Amino acid sequence: MKKIKVKKRQLKIKLRKKVLGHHAKGVIYDTENGMILAPIDDYTIGRYLGFKGGWNISEIKELLTYIKEDDTVYVLGTHIGTLLVPIAKKCKAIVGYEANPDTFGYVSKNVLINDLDNATLFNYAVGDAEKKISFYKNTLNSGGSKIKPKKDSYLYSHDNPDEIQVDMVRLDEHIKKESLPSPDCIIVDIEGAEYYALQGMQDILKDAKMLYIEYVPHHLKNVSGVSNKDFIDLIVPHFDNVRFVGKKKEINIHDSQDEFLAYLDTLFAGETADDLLFTKQK
Repeated sequence: MKKIKVKKRQLKIKLRKKVLGHHAKGVIYDTENGMILAPIDDYTIGRYLGFKGGWNISEIKELLTYIKEDDTVYVLGTHIGTLLVPIAKKCKAIVGYEANPDTFGYVSKNVLINDLDNATLFNYAVGDAEKKISFYKNTLNSGGSKIKPKKDSYLYSHDNPDEIQVDMVRLDEHIKKESLPSPDCIIVDIEGAEYYALQGMQDILKDAKMLYIEYVPHHLKNVSGVSNKDFIDLIVPHFDNVRFVGKKKEINIHDSQDEFLAYLDTLFAGETADDLLFTKQK
């Protein structure tokens, strides 16, 4: 992100605070996602909710073609709930994890605002072990908050995020500890920590029918510091098919695993992000 763009966004946030008052902390938007309370400092999502009336609506519609009303859905990286809220209305139960304590407060309130009685939320990062981790708490794009990258970049620290300590849990163990229902569908959007989360959820992936996960090359390289093969080796044993949602490309993993890796390598080389939707044969 260019420095001049960041400065413009910061000026717009200052103007918003001047209009609404310095005691204003959030804004409620009536959107296609539901009634959503968002941080006043978050220029990225606030602009979309306020002027477009929704956030990632096409992504939600895609997911809902796979999610059934009797499913239990896990959302790793709920942010403020723009995805969790509409999906909760279409499934039996939903379990959300959000590491950022600030955005966790917003998703908790959005569950209440939308009268959801089937949502269970946890203020934890999801990863490979139960431990404390360093975490970047961004403001201009709070959805970009992430575990501290192995290799930092202006992309991650352009708004001078606070570095805090948050609790991480290993999902396989946390589900047992809390006596939670096993997930039918898992949605993962945790800004580069996907590799660590996958390490800690190998048991539940065996029975999950669907995994929807963000793929961003610079996150793999800089945040977790792993290769495409490291990443897919934790997924391939559990699923049969993958759909590249943005590219509208589908591959049978077991028949064409080399094709799958080669295509990922092409995206990696071109710094091209996409969302990957993994399913099992019926």
